[in-house]
Amino acid sequence: MPHTYEIIDDEEFDPEDDLRTEYDFAALREADRARGIEYRRMFVRLEPDVAAVFPDSDAVNAALRELIAARDGQTEQRP
Repeated sequence: MPHTYEIIDDEEFDPEDDLRTEYDFAALREADRARGIEYRRMFVRLEPDVAAVFPDSDAVNAALRELIAARDGQTEQRP
């Protein structure tokens, strides 16, 4: 199904305009929950010096997974 879109000028933007029913995200989440799908997202603000090292969320997640693996490996080696 092809998507259609319309680019509007700032003058045409109406902040009071409601979302169309097909963009009812709350209903989509409820439908997913009914099928047993749960989404959990957490947003974390990175300081600029840290953000400069990571180009995207995949890089942040990879680094954190390495840190978790290193921590878990050290935990197993403790007496």
